[in-house]
Amino acid sequence: MIRDRVLVCFSTISWDYLWQRHQEFMSRFARAGNRVLFVEPIGIRMPKWEDRARILARLRNRTRAGARGVRPVMENVWALDPLVNPLQQFDWIHRRNVAALTAQLQNALAQVGGEKVLAWTYAPTPLAREVIARLRPQLVIYDCVDAYSENPKGVFAWYAESERALVREADLVLTTSPQLHAQHQPANPHTYYLPAGVHYDQFAEDTLPEPAALQNIPPPRLVFFGGIDERVDLDALTRVARSHPEWQLVLLGVVRTNVAALARMPNVHFLGQIAHDALPAFLHHADALLLPYVRTVFSHYIQPAKLFECLATGKPIVASGLPLFDAYRDMLYVASNGETYADWIEKALTEKKDAPEMAKRRACARANTWDVRFQELNRLLEERLAEISH
Repeated sequence: MIRDRVLVCFSTISWDYLWQRHQEFMSRFARAGNRVLFVEPIGIRMPKWEDRARILARLRNRTRAGARGVRPVMENVWALDPLVNPLQQFDWIHRRNVAALTAQLQNALAQVGGEKVLAWTYAPTPLAREVIARLRPQLVIYDCVDAYSENPKGVFAWYAESERALVREADLVLTTSPQLHAQHQPANPHTYYLPAGVHYDQFAEDTLPEPAALQNIPPPRLVFFGGIDERVDLDALTRVARSHPEWQLVLLGVVRTNVAALARMPNVHFLGQIAHDALPAFLHHADALLLPYVRTVFSHYIQPAKLFECLATGKPIVASGLPLFDAYRDMLYVASNGETYADWIEKALTEKKDAPEMAKRRACARANTWDVRFQELNRLLEERLAEISH
């Protein structure tokens, strides 16, 4: 188990944002006796008007951090919201950003304490790479969670080239889907498939009371949870709602795209973002869970973090759009396209409460807990540290 080290984590999300892999791993390192400096986003694209709420939240965080520049967010974890110029594509601004961010990190590390630095980055940008090099870490880990170079929202023009360089340079590359692993492993033999995990006991608990927000929504309830954006097959959901007015579609999450067509449907319910701890109750009072994705170059590389959470409930799951779902056909109802999505939902709704698929789903989730994942991660880190030290 990795202990007595300082992890400097260059994140692509803020600590106070939705609890994801970033916070899951870093909080576990902290509880294991390490210090964590969680560096909040330094940018992978130019900010846009729709980012204004996120930017305001970050400004509030900077105010809370005060003159010290860092704020404690849990025991052994400090968050740093760095000041960098977003116009990173210009060389002279880039050079200033490198110098400024290095100084901010050195100041933060002096407050956090510790000498054995491991650099962990979700951001494969030139700024992150050059600052990491100045820290002289024992180990550089690139945790690749998405094919951001294919992101329809865009990234800096040099992103893909910089990511290829980081993959070659890193001591360890982690990937969250088989497709990302296949993309990066040829460039670095120390590349591993390490998907998300699940808090199994929390999501398998099926005696939770019905949330008040569901009490006026009659069954059958079809539930989707997560970010509602361009990756979700909204056209398929619209067809489902229109062709089956007796079904109730319940969508839990932040809306980041145009949902006007869906929102007009009387049997579609947008309930907003639900706290992660409250999600299991909503899922256990659903009749089926939905994983509908649009098949694009970007989505080709996705493995939804929510997959094992859905499996832990034992509920019927109707999926589409992603190649990785093919590996779970004995546990999921997999539609080949959005046009047939309603047909597979209809089959899922006929599944009996004691169907053998329920036990299969839960067994799969139980084998993929965050505890299991963190043990796998520590083994990889210990092996790589031992190799480098020799």
